[in-house]
Amino acid sequence: MQSTGQRQSYYSRFVTPNLVRKLDWSPVVLLSGPRQSGKTTLCKAIQQDLSFGGTRYEYLTFDNQSTWEYATDDPIGFVDQLPTYVILDEVQLVPGIFRALKTKVDENRSAGRFLLTGSAQLSLSTGLADALVGRMSLETLYPLAQIELNVPSASGEHAYVGLFDSEDLERNAQAPLFIQDLLEGHVSTEFLPRPRLERDLAQRLVEGGYPVARTLDVRARRNWHHDYIRTIAQRDIQQLSSVRRIDIIPELARVAASQTSQLFNLSAMGQTLELSRNTINEYVSILQSLYILQYVPSWSNNRLSRTVKAPKLQFVDTGLACSLLNLDVESLWKDRVLFGRFVETFVLQEVVKQLSWYEGATSLFHYRDRDRNEVDIVIEKAGHGIVAIEVKTRATVRSSDFRVLRKLKQSSEKFIAGVVLYDGERTRSIDDDLYAVPLSKLWDM
Repeated sequence: MQSTGQRQSYYSRFVTPNLVRKLDWSPVVLLSGPRQSGKTTLCKAIQQDLSFGGTRYEYLTFDNQSTWEYATDDPIGFVDQLPTYVILDEVQLVPGIFRALKTKVDENRSAGRFLLTGSAQLSLSTGLADALVGRMSLETLYPLAQIELNVPSASGEHAYVGLFDSEDLERNAQAPLFIQDLLEGHVSTEFLPRPRLERDLAQRLVEGGYPVARTLDVRARRNWHHDYIRTIAQRDIQQLSSVRRIDIIPELARVAASQTSQLFNLSAMGQTLELSRNTINEYVSILQSLYILQYVPSWSNNRLSRTVKAPKLQFVDTGLACSLLNLDVESLWKDRVLFGRFVETFVLQEVVKQLSWYEGATSLFHYRDRDRNEVDIVIEKAGHGIVAIEVKTRATVRSSDFRVLRKLKQSSEKFIAGVVLYDGERTRSIDDDLYAVPLSKLWDM
């Protein structure tokens, strides 16, 4: 949801077709993702526009104190009085209801009975994972992708109506998204030149993808992001874990923002914050579970030696990272080293979002060896091969930009494609299965 004064705008989210299909067969569907990514907005749209078995959804949120107290004090009684179809928002706050939900589902396994949302991954909600195994389907909603921003938004009091128009859903589901085309080995070089992004790219990085934050001016957006981290620390982390030093979470997030797209160095981060390795590892894992940070593991195969095994640390939203480092468009644009790292993070998260809509099984990696040969993003398509992506902020590409991509191609039996994304104007075929592609192609419809 987007808010400017009294105006509200509602974006068409590309996860919707998958979510609706799962509600047609699964008794429980969990929509997880960061706080303020739009989960509640999407669920309320479902409540207003869809019905299952002739019954509309009732909406309850555990952010409501009285609802939370009722479910916490008497989980069985709370679940027993629920209607047949219900949306339960922020379920990670009440882990005690999961066993009661299991019993209710076993009594009546009608499709789409419970639509749950959560702002924490299952690693912080083991009760949910254990209780509802075999009964629950999962979807993830990330902050807005650039391609979602290209779809006209609706606004006004009744903007929900029409978000589930079948023709629109089918059109979005079949949109030729770049990453999906790439995984199928389809890279078109036949399209008109597109303008360079230049400073517009820095603007996109600073704005980020949280719907509300995007509507604010620079100062208000920065305050919103800082409040967001404090809310995560004071509410979610305190309720979901036993860590004691809640006060260091904002500083930890700031340090992590400064190290985005870098190999994760546990010792260096611990020294900066004067905390032990174990403590840092625990806190970073919690922020990962709350969709603030992301580990990207190292990729290797039997033909490659001297591979560095360390994961990369990535921020989930560049707008949040910029605010934590007090970066605006001008200061980020001038710091070319930091700008390059943030562009890599930005591209990685656009890839993550598009992969979340892809029906095939995929895994995400980076590649680096001890000779400092590296590729920013490696996508492994289960049983089919890999796609390798290198990110550049330059307007030109050089032969040397493809050197490590060629190395991966030679070492991989099933190499689908290698791409250098750059701030240029044209898609160019460099060699068999190797391409130079403008960055803006990522969100081209």
